[in-house]
Amino acid sequence: MSDFAAYPVQTSSPASSNGTNLPPPLPGTSLRKERGAIAAQACDTCRARKQRCDEQRPKCGTCQRFNVECHYREPQPTKKDKTLVEILDKLKVLDVLNVLENKIDHLSWRMDHLSVTCHPNTNSTAATHLAPTPPLTISTGPSIGVHGVHPAVAHHRSPEGLSNEGPHALPNSASPTEDHYQYVSAAHQMLAWPAIQGHLATIQPKCPTRNLKSIATEGPAMALGAHFPMDHTIPISFQNSDNYNLGPVSAPVSAFGLDWDIMQTLSKAYFDTISLLHPILDRHTFLTETLPCLYKNGVDHRLQSTIAFLVFALGEVALGNYRGAPINAHGGRPSGMRGGSKSHPPGVTLFNEARKRLGFSVAETSLEMVQAYTLASTYCATCSYPMGFWKMIREASLACQSLIMINPGVLSSPQADLLRRAFWHCAVMETCLNLELGFPLTGLEKMENVVSLPDFSTSFTDYDYVSNQETQYQEHFASQIALRRLLVEFHGTLSRSPYNTTAPSTSSTPITIRHMAADLERWRSYLPSSLQWQEDTPGALPSSATAYAGPSIYSPATTATATTTTNSTPAVSPMLPTPQAGTTFMSSVNPGVSGVSMPRSGVIPQAVANVTVSGLRSPPVSHQQPVLNSGLGLSQYQPVPQPQRFTADLDAPPTRYPYAHDVQVALLRSRYYYAKYLIHRPFLYKALHHPDAMTQDDAIGAAECLKASLKWPIAMSPTCLHKRFVPCPFFFTQNFFGILVLLHLVLSDKVPILTKIKNTLCGGERFEMEAKKTVELYVDWIRDLRDVEPSAGWDWDVVSAMYGLEGNG
Repeated sequence: MSDFAAYPVQTSSPASSNGTNLPPPLPGTSLRKERGAIAAQACDTCRARKQRCDEQRPKCGTCQRFNVECHYREPQPTKKDKTLVEILDKLKVLDVLNVLENKIDHLSWRMDHLSVTCHPNTNSTAATHLAPTPPLTISTGPSIGVHGVHPAVAHHRSPEGLSNEGPHALPNSASPTEDHYQYVSAAHQMLAWPAIQGHLATIQPKCPTRNLKSIATEGPAMALGAHFPMDHTIPISFQNSDNYNLGPVSAPVSAFGLDWDIMQTLSKAYFDTISLLHPILDRHTFLTETLPCLYKNGVDHRLQSTIAFLVFALGEVALGNYRGAPINAHGGRPSGMRGGSKSHPPGVTLFNEARKRLGFSVAETSLEMVQAYTLASTYCATCSYPMGFWKMIREASLACQSLIMINPGVLSSPQADLLRRAFWHCAVMETCLNLELGFPLTGLEKMENVVSLPDFSTSFTDYDYVSNQETQYQEHFASQIALRRLLVEFHGTLSRSPYNTTAPSTSSTPITIRHMAADLERWRSYLPSSLQWQEDTPGALPSSATAYAGPSIYSPATTATATTTTNSTPAVSPMLPTPQAGTTFMSSVNPGVSGVSMPRSGVIPQAVANVTVSGLRSPPVSHQQPVLNSGLGLSQYQPVPQPQRFTADLDAPPTRYPYAHDVQVALLRSRYYYAKYLIHRPFLYKALHHPDAMTQDDAIGAAECLKASLKWPIAMSPTCLHKRFVPCPFFFTQNFFGILVLLHLVLSDKVPILTKIKNTLCGGERFEMEAKKTVELYVDWIRDLRDVEPSAGWDWDVVSAMYGLEGNG
């Protein structure tokens, strides 16, 4: 029996006219493909003859019959992809320009290096003030784009700037001989700086249960919780019996507590939320082919059943994330981890069914194998299992490489776009693990030159169209890939080792970082207008974001006693308010026209108007304020104007957004601020260890680092209330821990140079106010996750001792 008993759904049983139990038509699902994609799938011969093409590969039936060459065009994006195409075009233009820019910048850098070598600066810097910045001898314009490489590391570096284990690997830290600036990518490496260790030594007496010196040597193991006594593994079941039976491998869906309505609801919960953050599955194919097949034939050992169980498990996570009870409360504030319990996360029974079937397909080389491992890694992340996440994303990356190497033609097949999505998702996740934990790469980065960016040219449903209109999730995905590419290049430029003889010298480091900052701002300026934001208002949501009023999606799980359902109500999104009685329910959306009345409609009966999919009754809504339904973002439902922003007030009633829109926005912006914080951190090292050598540019760089560390939207409300949706949450946990240590140093005024930078370049009192709010946010994040994430418990002990929070845990 699965864990979704707490979330009752419609109990209608589908039946066909001939008495055979078949699934009814899926609401909001269109069988037609995107018009642009259909036209592009026909071969040139059939298009010229204006006849139907059977799309056989490598030759269609017509070309075989006439014995002529058969050539297929690449699918062309439709009008709805205009913004996405602009992103891709800009990236291609940058690639061409960077070839010339890098040559010019490399020559300029060599001239600068020669000048410094021939005319060394022998004047010492005064200790009482900031020295003026030396004149620049190279161009201050942007030096790289998305694929560009800074001239200082044009040679002798690992592919794409990421480090990998091996005799010639570039470590994630600077060489000890570069004593003025030191770059490290991981928080635990920063905490090993001598000045930071000295500060932690003053905290050690208040935290006797933790050895703070061990951060330098055991950082990754601590982040993963590998040395902790607690058994942090995915449980097999509620029962503790060793011989617990997970159920048969092949059986009807009813053997696992599933029926048609439950499968629809869990699938829709997944595709309306988590899938928009990791768009690796084709919703149209899953809903119109996979679900009916499973319902009719039952589940078995094949990958189709494995993927279905993973989708159902993640759907249950989505339901629990919105409607489940918080796993804990601190000072009356409910936890942002909802659904399940500390030891039994939501969807674990369904996940274990998928895990049991993975073994049957472990040697298979297919797109489905890549998708299965990727979904499994996503589930591990939602439940804060970092080791499981790493192992599964590693297997997904290796499966992706195997598929491309064994079958290169897959990159030009109808499955190409789905493979590209999975490829770049794995690349982004590998980058996070490599930068923060130093985990070795799988070699996926070596294939980036042959795998283009996704263009979402596969088939789609009505809900896909509307969800992209509401949130621009496709543009978010493409923008994250572009940002990841920049971050990889930054890392490759700043990483130094004895093997990297062309690394930037101490004198050129500020100029190199200045170029990086310009590239980062250029990335932000290239974002679609609906994704952009002002630098000084990181909490503002895009103007296209839609807030909803009406029945609360935060109904307490303890009130889940009403189970009234109807046989005539289609399964709607469990994430959003249900339309009120008398509101028109549109079941189909024309993907070519926005805001036009659809051909089919019905009326929600009064008896079920206030019953959500989870069976929770909500207060009636005024007829003057009709409410949007998930996937039905049509003009006749008028949104209620609300402040469109994230907030640091975690006790205020949260604003609700459809399709996990707030998570998409917060994730993109937080990764931007992370990149900005990371590239400017070498200036903080110099300020802490060589304050007498600080220049004005150094001070400005240190100030930029401190300002970029404040109030990342991912830690603000409402996103922090949906922590199970945050990809790789332990990545943010470790960064928040490191920032809390830095801010404690700054706010304590124990380092004169940091105090001066804070008061003169950061805004003084305003910065202190924002820093204190940031401390509250990040402390709450760590306190929230300490019950489920191994490293957060260690971090909490240190943070609570540092900020005197022992009595508030």
